[in-house]
Amino acid sequence: MNIVEACLRSNENAALAALKDILSRAHPSATWAILMHAASWHEQRTYDTAHSTILTFSIHRMIEELGPHSKLLITEPENTPIVVPTDLKKSLQLALIQRLTQHLTSVDHWSPEKGPRYKVTSGVDSPGNLLRKFTQSIREKSMISAMEGGIGLSSMGEYLRFTRIALSMAAEHPDGLGHGFILPVSLLTEVPEVKYTNPTNAALWHLAEYMIRKVPSKMPEKFIVDEQFKKPAEPTDLNPHIDLIGTAVVDYGMLGHNGIFAHRIAYASNEGLIHEKTVEWLLDALKKNIRGDILKKTQLKTKKLITVSKGTDWDSVPSAISLPSSEKVRNWLSENLPDSWNAMLDLKSATFEQMIPSLKDDDIDLVRAAQYALCSLYGHPNSSHIMIYTQGVWGLADLGLVPKDLVALQVHRMVREYLKGR
Repeated sequence: MNIVEACLRSNENAALAALKDILSRAHPSATWAILMHAASWHEQRTYDTAHSTILTFSIHRMIEELGPHSKLLITEPENTPIVVPTDLKKSLQLALIQRLTQHLTSVDHWSPEKGPRYKVTSGVDSPGNLLRKFTQSIREKSMISAMEGGIGLSSMGEYLRFTRIALSMAAEHPDGLGHGFILPVSLLTEVPEVKYTNPTNAALWHLAEYMIRKVPSKMPEKFIVDEQFKKPAEPTDLNPHIDLIGTAVVDYGMLGHNGIFAHRIAYASNEGLIHEKTVEWLLDALKKNIRGDILKKTQLKTKKLITVSKGTDWDSVPSAISLPSSEKVRNWLSENLPDSWNAMLDLKSATFEQMIPSLKDDDIDLVRAAQYALCSLYGHPNSSHIMIYTQGVWGLADLGLVPKDLVALQVHRMVREYLKGR
């Protein structure tokens, strides 16, 4: 049984066995294509947005951030923001991809008659016509035509233009949680190579199905479109907006969406996928989503936050998740980082919070890796937001937009609030 079939049947053991098999013999691009294929079958039943493709993006980034891994990463990362011992790194990277696979078995899936379609071809057309076909079809809610446009552009190597125009449309109405932009950024970053036909078509089906529901039929009057989709945009200087981004990390909102939204805006800008006017539009939407006052620099100090508010205390430690590599990770942290690791799992939130101001630079990478382990290896298999938020706000630290000690505090607080829930 392959991974996709096992996930659709909610067979965790078969999915993990299939993952082990493919990691032993396949190129990493095939592994991620298969996982994205399974993620694209996640139906949104409780909320308006399925989170599996978003989580795939987050866990893929976590694995990259930990450093090179020949079985899991397509290319070696140019910069590795986390430096930890090799034995922890390898075990944690495997645990993360196993955790993603487990998640994909535990979510609600589209029924076969309503899920992704594969027999869609674009025919022969020009890139300009295909772009118009895609954008017009999204506005007119025409599913197959939107897929035809996306598939045609991808197969012609026009991926940058396709991504940029899709994200421009997605930015028009990101909604009160930012989902309308968060999902397209995550999904388009993870779309499989066109040689993986079925995974690519499934992912583009998922994108079209979502954007048709979220993108307005008419562009908002004050929205300014970039006219240069053929090349990357210049990254926007976000330093003038550090207080807003810091506030989004602290006042992270329901299930961390403000912090996640802030990260996807910064990520898309840094990658040259959206231009300055779109960034400004999205930051204004983020500000509205926060609803409260924007905190000043002095209010965003970690020591200040520890004194004026407190995190969530637990009545019991959340359940541990059992995966083939999870015990190796937990044992390593228990033996080599006992003070911080035990403090993170303490029933009192303040136990770890009080340690954060004294963390040294050499400590922070291990704390970050431990937080990746905590949010991934405890809680409920269906949980996704804690991992998505954790990766997102650490990503903001990597971009120099929030201090690392502030991220360590807010990840601790968000994870403790939601680890037992969603």
